[in-house]
Amino acid sequence: MDAPPKRYYEIDLTRPLRSVTSAAAEVRPITANDLDGLADLMYDAYFGTIDYEDETRQDAAEEVASYFDGEPMVEHSFLANIDGRVASAVLVSLWRDSPFVGYVMTVPAHKNQGLGRLVVATAMASLRQSGHARLQFFITQGNTPSEALFETLGAVHVPEA
Repeated sequence: MDAPPKRYYEIDLTRPLRSVTSAAAEVRPITANDLDGLADLMYDAYFGTIDYEDETRQDAAEEVASYFDGEPMVEHSFLANIDGRVASAVLVSLWRDSPFVGYVMTVPAHKNQGLGRLVVATAMASLRQSGHARLQFFITQGNTPSEALFETLGAVHVPEA
């Protein structure tokens, strides 16, 4: 079975940004020491979703490791901890000379609680403060939770250049 197509989006970081907070979560930048926690998060977050393609936990670990081996923007990538466990994260890297969201992940037990919005909004604010004007990403067509999340943050679908 072929994977559903992905659509390209951008967020203009020069426009006013929404402030997002959470009393339950501690947000901090990711580090290379978070590899195992991020791999577990990735596997748990994507399992059974439209973006799941029978990957294993090992596949998730390799994917997270490849993020760190690429052009990661770890200073703009954040995770949210709840009770000492990684509950959500956004991984930002450099693509086409601009920040790119490769992954937004939230464990099933904490979905629909605003954690994805929290980590992405934190990344957006960090990027803006560093002088970046746009954030780019793809969303799998039909991934309505991601589409809704990014729409609330100002995402616009644009034809890919």
